[in-house]
Amino acid sequence: MNLFDKKKIYLFDGSKGYMLQKYGLQKGELAEAYNITHPDIVKRIYNEYCDAGSDIIQTNTLCSNRHVLKRHNLENKHDEINYQAVNLAKEAVNGRKILIAASIGPIGELLQPFGPLTYESAYNLFKDQIYACRNADIINFETFTDLKEMRIAYLANKETVNLPVICNMTYEKNNMTLMGHSPKVCSGVLKKIGADVVGVNCSNGPDKMGQILKEIAVFEDFVCVKPNAGVPRFVDGIAYYDQKKFEFCSYSDSLLQFNIGITGGCCGTTPEYIKSMNYIKDKTRSITIPANKKNYIFSQYAYVDIDSPYKAVNFNIRNEDIHDNIDNAYDINEEECDIYKIKYAGKDKDFIFELIGQLQDVLKKPLIFDIDNDSCLNSALRSYCGIAAVTSSSLNSYGAVKISL
Repeated sequence: MNLFDKKKIYLFDGSKGYMLQKYGLQKGELAEAYNITHPDIVKRIYNEYCDAGSDIIQTNTLCSNRHVLKRHNLENKHDEINYQAVNLAKEAVNGRKILIAASIGPIGELLQPFGPLTYESAYNLFKDQIYACRNADIINFETFTDLKEMRIAYLANKETVNLPVICNMTYEKNNMTLMGHSPKVCSGVLKKIGADVVGVNCSNGPDKMGQILKEIAVFEDFVCVKPNAGVPRFVDGIAYYDQKKFEFCSYSDSLLQFNIGITGGCCGTTPEYIKSMNYIKDKTRSITIPANKKNYIFSQYAYVDIDSPYKAVNFNIRNEDIHDNIDNAYDINEEECDIYKIKYAGKDKDFIFELIGQLQDVLKKPLIFDIDNDSCLNSALRSYCGIAAVTSSSLNSYGAVKISL
């Protein structure tokens, strides 16, 4: 990706929702609907961030996927809402050297087996929204709490318009995502499948981002960070952020030690915050946390250097009964090991896709796939939210690591 000069520090924008509330958005209204109902207000906010010194502005499209729009009886306005958001941003930029990032957030439902959302449904929802935002310069996937969903969104972009992507996860107070993924695992998996930039948004104020950024930087030398203006307090269901711009900006220098390449603000921040952060663009950027070059494979929850000694437990798929195989997985998941080796000699790519989708939430260590049929191996790798090792195949997709047993 040539969009960014890695010797520079880029300044993102701040909150859209917070600004829309300032200009009249009421509780219960969908912010993204303003793209077609109040385009003058949306364009005004874009302009304010451009004038404040943002190098990148985001579109007002965080939640404008078909699933959310349907809840607001706006599903038939999907393409118009997303396209108009990008178009208004282009008008605001007006030829200036400012990148437009299409903001795309999670769908708003949990993926199976924890919720009703299927892999293919999520993929198609993301694909539709990404295509509607195709005239942007870059995609900013943000506020994701599930690495599985982020990975599906990444693939939906790669396999459609293939714009450069920033992948920003959101973490809880324990520095893990809501679904239990660590910053280090998220960063490692996303970089190895091809994400251009990995980072964090929302989550917390800048004063509490250090440990998250330290882990991300192990695998990312150009980290993106967009913190909130502190921890919110809620009054009648409305969030208020009390960290003022000077306090917010005072942490900017300390965050640079974590390979920061892009910085800005999230909830509670305004163009005034961004204007106060302009000095950061004159700083000399340096990579203070060197890249970890070990040959890791990953599950959603762990990683192993495949070139170092490890203990593996074999899992042989002897039939094509999903429930029987999951029962067998529960039987062995307490065995002490570093890796599970999955052996499958069949040819049913739909079966192996579904099985791996469920198996990875039982066998939580990284997987080696010993699968001879290329179609089935590709299906297993597509389903697996991690970076697997593969044997006896030339296939090297989805970041897979080729090994010899």
